[in-house]
Amino acid sequence: MKMEQTLRRYRSDWDLTQCGQFENGIYLSRWYPGLRAGMEWLRLSLEVSGQVFVRVYATDGPSPGPICGMEPALVRTAADLLLYGVTGLSLCFTVEPGDALKSYELAFPGLSIDSMLPAVMQGDHTLRKLLGVFQSLYMDVNRELSAFPERLSPESPNPLPDLHRWLGASSWMEPGLPERELLAAAIELNRLRGTKKGLRLLSRLVTGQTCEIVEQFQWENQIRPARERDSCKRLYGGGQPGVTLLFPAGTPAEKLSALKGVLEDFIPLGLPYTAVRLEDTATLDGHSYLDSGAETADPPPARLDGPWDSQWILE
Repeated sequence: MKMEQTLRRYRSDWDLTQCGQFENGIYLSRWYPGLRAGMEWLRLSLEVSGQVFVRVYATDGPSPGPICGMEPALVRTAADLLLYGVTGLSLCFTVEPGDALKSYELAFPGLSIDSMLPAVMQGDHTLRKLLGVFQSLYMDVNRELSAFPERLSPESPNPLPDLHRWLGASSWMEPGLPERELLAAAIELNRLRGTKKGLRLLSRLVTGQTCEIVEQFQWENQIRPARERDSCKRLYGGGQPGVTLLFPAGTPAEKLSALKGVLEDFIPLGLPYTAVRLEDTATLDGHSYLDSGAETADPPPARLDGPWDSQWILE
């Protein structure tokens, strides 16, 4: 049998003014109702940007409104408070300074750990507080275990630390590389390793650009004049068999450098490669590359437009 029933929680709204109010630099939460009089609260977890001073108030009567004159049931300088010993039908708290508070979560269990003990031990308040610490730890472990399957997904916002190693993506987790995007696509990248589709996917993830891939046989079979073939050899990596990756103008140089660090994992074994970043108007060895895929059309033929002052005008 589990040591606690399903936890009940109050979570703050994204706008803290919907859950309380700010007064003189102090945040005062609204009164939160419990299940019954004398109920013992469990935990108050705060997300803060610095050190805070917290006072917790509880009462068995109806929500009293202002806390003026009330004695706090708990006072702490902490962002995570165990509330064992804080009992009452209603609870509220203050945080000082108020502008350090970002969000919070207030929790209480439906069943306390001491209910599992023999009846003679259930009335021991000191033992109850001691066991409460272990109950809180137990609940944290349960929460982590329930989230474990989600952390096994490469698309999880909080994946397991060793997941990249299990997926064969360790060499891609380097500075300058988009680790989260590469990890999310790790299964597909490993399946497509050594293919054009894999190269294009990797290039798009790392540089944000889709590259054009040219293999040696493509330009060797299309370029006939010897002068042009020599020019293409220099551009496409010499006479050895290989592949050339053409990137559009504007591709950041640092991203291309990061890409080269992992390209060898995706190029077929022993095959040389060249990465070229095209410019808007770059002249290389007699070739003018206006842009990837650009074509220069032939000019229209000129025609005579008649004489003007004994001169012929070309239109």
